[in-house]
Amino acid sequence: MNARRTDPTIVGEQCDGDGCTLQLAVPADLDYFPGHFPGAPVLPGVVQVAWALQLAAPRLGTSPRCREMEALKFQRLLQPGDRVTLTLRHDRARGKLHFAYREGDIAYSSGRLVLDPRA
Repeated sequence: MNARRTDPTIVGEQCDGDGCTLQLAVPADLDYFPGHFPGAPVLPGVVQVAWALQLAAPRLGTSPRCREMEALKFQRLLQPGDRVTLTLRHDRARGKLHFAYREGDIAYSSGRLVLDPRA
């Protein structure tokens, strides 16, 4: 059985209280690329949201699930081989996780996730 490749490569991270900054590399062999889209692979937005939830949970003690998404913006395509900085901030008072994928001045995607406390 072949191992599935679904996670980013973490090349650096720094966490402090309710926030984390992770440097990520987008592997060219992710299972999400074939067929999305043929000849021009891009990382689906739903995967970007899932990565934010998955990476925040053990680092910030947040739920790995959300019940609502707010202010989602997908501004630039994430492609195989890209390197980005993922910024995560947990707003405990409101039960939200803020995320943003950027590289320098270039914004890839961002949003707020209303966390599901039952998860």
